[in-house]
Amino acid sequence: MKRLTLITLAFLIQGTILAQNLLVTMGGGIMNYGGDLQGKPFTFNQGHPTFTLGGAYYFNGYYGIAYTLTSGKVGATDAEATTSRYKRNLNFKSNIGEASITFEANLIDIVGTEKRFTPYAFAGIATFRMNPYTFDRDGNKTYLQPLGTEGQGLAQYPDKKPYKLSQVAFPFGIGIKYAISEKVIVSAEVAFRKTFTDYLDDVSGKGYADTAILHAERGALAAELSFRGDEIDPPLVLNNLSTRGNPDRKDIYYTCLIKLSYSFSKSLFSF
Repeated sequence: MKRLTLITLAFLIQGTILAQNLLVTMGGGIMNYGGDLQGKPFTFNQGHPTFTLGGAYYFNGYYGIAYTLTSGKVGATDAEATTSRYKRNLNFKSNIGEASITFEANLIDIVGTEKRFTPYAFAGIATFRMNPYTFDRDGNKTYLQPLGTEGQGLAQYPDKKPYKLSQVAFPFGIGIKYAISEKVIVSAEVAFRKTFTDYLDDVSGKGYADTAILHAERGALAAELSFRGDEIDPPLVLNNLSTRGNPDRKDIYYTCLIKLSYSFSKSLFSF
């Protein structure tokens, strides 16, 4: 993520010096995720605020490159499930910090014309930082990755490796732009991130790790936060048929944003 941040800053400096087709953009909206603790692949339910800041350089009226920094949060809880999934009783939250580089394409040329409206699409690459956490029975905030709640890193589970908190994703999405004036554009977009991790929510494996093994190797807190079905009334009984997650589907996260862009060019938008 630091590398992409430096690239972003270098781009902004170079773009200002070499050309004037440069825009600075900021925006806000909602970030959410799709995974084992979210019942729908796309929903505003349990979403959190997100903010973006970046810049874009346009080669012409149709194509450009955007560099964006995004800060937000994702989270979900089984307590809000409308199915029997509430008995699993897991929950998490995670701050997300992202740096991305995307290629943008406008459907309509609004550079140097009287046209003000255009749909657009974009895709690229990003790095992001996650760190899922929850609260224990006493209300203490606890980060989950070091606990290895599914037995990650233990000799008894050699196929389960600790997951990395820094990950790569492929962002892509669509939006609509409207040029308010020669220098100001407002846009609305939806952007998805294809990730390569199933641990954004700290839940992946189909079965539970043996809580006795977790207690002995990682401590009582790891065992407690691995299986939380015993915290509901009536408590869920852990057995070999209990399902924790779905390892066949990677997690995603997405944003719905309203963005405001300012152009440094005197002729980028002309009416």
